[in-house]
Amino acid sequence: MIKAVRGAVSLDFDNEKDLQEKVGSLFDLLMKKNGIYEKDFVSIIFSQTKDISYNPAKALRLARGFSSVPLFCTQEPECVDFTEKMMLRVLVTFNGNENPAVPVYLGKAETLRSDINFSEKSQS
Repeated sequence: MIKAVRGAVSLDFDNEKDLQEKVGSLFDLLMKKNGIYEKDFVSIIFSQTKDISYNPAKALRLARGFSSVPLFCTQEPECVDFTEKMMLRVLVTFNGNENPAVPVYLGKAETLRSDINFSEKSQS
């Protein structure tokens, strides 16, 4: 069954090291919570705020491999109602089971989805 799940993470610094660490942590948790293995990924789309100077697809490949997964990056549009800085979002398409997809929002990205109780989800 083809499924999709969203995720996001905030960066503390605009450098490759922080990006690799944050992207790696985001994907570790997305994979754990959704029972996804690298072979299950169909594609991954990244969007980033304009203050992130480095490529998140490259960061994921350096941090975790993913050499056979199609990755695509784009810049978030500048919107009056979106003021968060140093924010990276992902949309992951994967082959999964009937369980509901579990989104992962880390750091300041939790504010993007105030309708989700992250403290409850992060304990499992």
